[in-house]
Amino acid sequence: MAGLSAVIPLLLTILLGWSLRRRDYLKEETTQQLLWLLYWVSLPALLFRRTVAVGTETLLNGNLFLVIHIAFFFMPPLAWLLARLCGESRSRSAVSTLVSIRSNNVYMGLPVVALALGPDGVAALSLYLAMGLFSYNLLSIGWAQIVLSGGLSRKDLVETARSVLRNPLFLACFAGIGAAFLGLKELPLWLDSFLKILSDLATALALIALGASLRIGRPLAVLRSAWRDVLIRLFLHPALMVGLFRLFPVEPVLASAVVLATAMPAAVNNFIVAKGMDMDSEYAGEVVAATTVLSLITIPLWIGWVA
Repeated sequence: MAGLSAVIPLLLTILLGWSLRRRDYLKEETTQQLLWLLYWVSLPALLFRRTVAVGTETLLNGNLFLVIHIAFFFMPPLAWLLARLCGESRSRSAVSTLVSIRSNNVYMGLPVVALALGPDGVAALSLYLAMGLFSYNLLSIGWAQIVLSGGLSRKDLVETARSVLRNPLFLACFAGIGAAFLGLKELPLWLDSFLKILSDLATALALIALGASLRIGRPLAVLRSAWRDVLIRLFLHPALMVGLFRLFPVEPVLASAVVLATAMPAAVNNFIVAKGMDMDSEYAGEVVAATTVLSLITIPLWIGWVA
């Protein structure tokens, strides 16, 4: 019941964004402006504020680092293997490796974690992003490039690393960690209040923008073609995290936040990355749509598991 109670507000807010776009009240350019505001202003403010609040002992959590990176190294080749066994093309197999670890940690993961676990969960999610965002991008894109072309050039690797280092979400988490290690236990009241005002925009705007950017067509046909990647994204990756946390335990709220983040649907930007790298971008869009719709069923199950 707790999981259902948490997901109904998410569903209603996503549907609001989708309906506004369908009725042409929310234009394409407006949606892009909302995403820009979230990406460069609201979400960095929230992540910086929450990361500062994380204790330095938690920041040095070796088990969390191990769990994150074992999963990141394991999931893409598994997705590649399953795609090859099913006879998929290189361009579609590359999409499978890409989406295997690129979940919607921010635009959907953040609201879910905030509703299910509260401020402590958001702080835990901030730590997860700070510790894993670099590898999340580098490994997913690196594996996809290997599958697509059979190799990974040094130029591709360097360019990916540079793009991550310019990522405002990564920089906000990294700045928060730096401030915590410098001994800053809390922000000045005026600064904390300012960042809180910006942060409070994040949850609703993220879900409205997600709904507005969602393209849902032929849902049953999409599920038939994308079932393997839906299974990996919504079940296998979070299930692997549950198992790894039993081998390498961390604080319960931290484990719960990370499992929920990895149980999110495929990130919307998978479509953009796939298009830019000449993968099967149409299939990437189908995976994003299918996992987003089905996650409204699976998220309550994962909340019930970790809560």
